[in-house]
Amino acid sequence: PRVTGGSVARTAVGTHVAPFPLPPPSTTNNPSTMAGYITMTRALQVNMVVSALFTVPFFALGAHQFAELLVDGTVKASTFASGPTSPMFTHLLWVDAVKNIFLTGLCYVAQSFPAKAQKQVAYLFMGMWALLLPLFFGVYGSPPIKNSTQIPPPVIAYLAITGVAYALAMVEKPKKKKKAASKKK
Repeated sequence: PRVTGGSVARTAVGTHVAPFPLPPPSTTNNPSTMAGYITMTRALQVNMVVSALFTVPFFALGAHQFAELLVDGTVKASTFASGPTSPMFTHLLWVDAVKNIFLTGLCYVAQSFPAKAQKQVAYLFMGMWALLLPLFFGVYGSPPIKNSTQIPPPVIAYLAITGVAYALAMVEKPKKKKKAASKKK
């Protein structure tokens, strides 16, 4: 079918039209030349989807309900929405949401980067995680919730899924040993 403004994918179930054009596959990302168990392009796609799903509750629930979800209900949305620090806190929640949208877009665009640049993007993500994880343990001053060092479940899910995807893309597959041809006597 002729479609404008979207990409068409044929599947066993039927034809799917993406609401936006997909980036062209990079010619340098041939899966047969990639060292990992999955391609870096696939790892970026996983990160893009997880990042987009992570952003949806912010807009579906609102900033304060989303914050309550992040702290697993330890602090109620009404607490986030009231008090003298509420405007600053709301501002920071919006900054975080825009950052998540940016990261989703970065993963989308990076899918068409050459393999070396994709790997650099993955290293940037892992560096970001390495700098952010200590926040949950109070290393930079205090934990996010007083008397708590719990990492929010959505953050655990995000780190686990995307971390595994990048690890699978970066870890080298063991080379298959070629059997020596046996000579007939």
